[in-house]
Amino acid sequence: MNSKAEGAGARACWFVGASYGGTDDQTPRFLQEGTWENGYQDKYLDTVKSIQVGDRIAIKSSYTRKHALPFDNRGQTVSVMAIKAIGKVKENLGDGRTLKVEWKPFDPAREWYFYTSRITIWRVLPGDWTTDALIGFAFEEKAQDINRFRNAPYWRERFGDSAVDKRRFNWTRFYEAVADKLLTFRNRRDELLSGIHAIAEKVDCMSILNDQYQENIPGGPLKDICPFTAMGIFNRGITDANRKTIASELAGLLGVSEPVPDSFEGIPVLNNQRTWFFGYSYKRQPDDIDTLWEVFAQAIAFAESDDAEARSAFATAYDKATESWGVGWNLTMGLYWIRPWYFPTLDGQSQRYISKKLNIQIGMNGPKGRCNAGDYLAVLDTLEARFQEDGYPVHSFPELSLAAWLFKDSGTSANPYATDPDAQDDEPDDGEISPDEIAADLKGLLPKFDDLMIPFLKIIRDKQEHLASDVYQKMKSEMGLEKYDIVTLESTGQPLFDNRAAWAKSYLKKAE
Repeated sequence: MNSKAEGAGARACWFVGASYGGTDDQTPRFLQEGTWENGYQDKYLDTVKSIQVGDRIAIKSSYTRKHALPFDNRGQTVSVMAIKAIGKVKENLGDGRTLKVEWKPFDPAREWYFYTSRITIWRVLPGDWTTDALIGFAFEEKAQDINRFRNAPYWRERFGDSAVDKRRFNWTRFYEAVADKLLTFRNRRDELLSGIHAIAEKVDCMSILNDQYQENIPGGPLKDICPFTAMGIFNRGITDANRKTIASELAGLLGVSEPVPDSFEGIPVLNNQRTWFFGYSYKRQPDDIDTLWEVFAQAIAFAESDDAEARSAFATAYDKATESWGVGWNLTMGLYWIRPWYFPTLDGQSQRYISKKLNIQIGMNGPKGRCNAGDYLAVLDTLEARFQEDGYPVHSFPELSLAAWLFKDSGTSANPYATDPDAQDDEPDDGEISPDEIAADLKGLLPKFDDLMIPFLKIIRDKQEHLASDVYQKMKSEMGLEKYDIVTLESTGQPLFDNRAAWAKSYLKKAE
């Protein structure tokens, strides 16, 4: 998170890291020698040169925690920053690396919550209540008003005092728990995929994931899978009831104890014709799926660490993943699923909201005119900084996604299914599921026969004679369900919609 804009006469305070490579803690040496050193030869040089004699400086270590906190965190991950020592700069050697500091250590370190930064050298200016509170805590040893931070806009959805029935985004805990458990299957993918195939055999709204070894020639059941595709089995264009069914089965397979969400509002879903994050066997490279597991793991590590190396490792993994067939904007959706408080989704609706409502430009310097890692992290950093502003339209990535889901402008309407815009860029039959699998997906969206009774009555209320087939066709037309004719009964080939409409007609006749 960035510090606030500089006010008249404001003097910066500095919060700096002391661990080289994220593990080699230099704090004891700095305290003994009365120094601080930038551990990079080619980063932050100008920033260090700008630090003035007399500036206040603190050695900090940022991390996350779920347990042993002095407040109720509702099982959510909390950002923590330990203040290990404070001091004043006595000399700046001007080399961009070395400062002379008169240090005062804290043993144990003093922990500060919520308003933290993963930046190695964090410049903080007074003038805002958040920065004033941090400066007072660090350098004047004032207590943190934890309740004020818990209930500030950026944190209140997760940690505030709102009533249970008023809390939004409870689904995030389930999604993060699924991601955590999926990571444990990175080297047990046979077991994971076997379980997913078993789910497909058990539930009506999902079909077996079948691969192709040669173009347009049926192959056999998929033999490997990435974590994003695994989460995608319940994050696609099917009814909420079916999403809950599949999510529950997957949670059981993974050993997730968090309850399945009651609502999926604002969560972007995959297009049913493109639910895999990789291509068929004949199209994908040998390491495509491994690459997706790597960016998945690095994203979780980055979300939970302030280490600059974790950011760099994530960026490298992200850029490599975007080179694979089948990976585009959907990668940002997957990142949002696994850590919704830490990563933005750039599905079509969110892109429109970010660019048109928030006036933030999204860089597209990656493959196929999408984001590279630098572009994506720039959006992430900009949004995180703006979320801190009380008057900003949204204050978190889940709130942004929900606002985008409801957003209307001159060219769009509110969209209940925010999907991957890449799905519209490719040929319809160039996805990763067969027509049979598409039919299985659509089956889950068809109304049941009892839901068709009222539409049936509305059409025949003119008391004229109607052919049953004409009524069924008119119902489909008015309900926008013509495309569902590919869903048929195996025994007769009759469209399933027509079969259910016939049952509705039969029950209405019995009720006469």
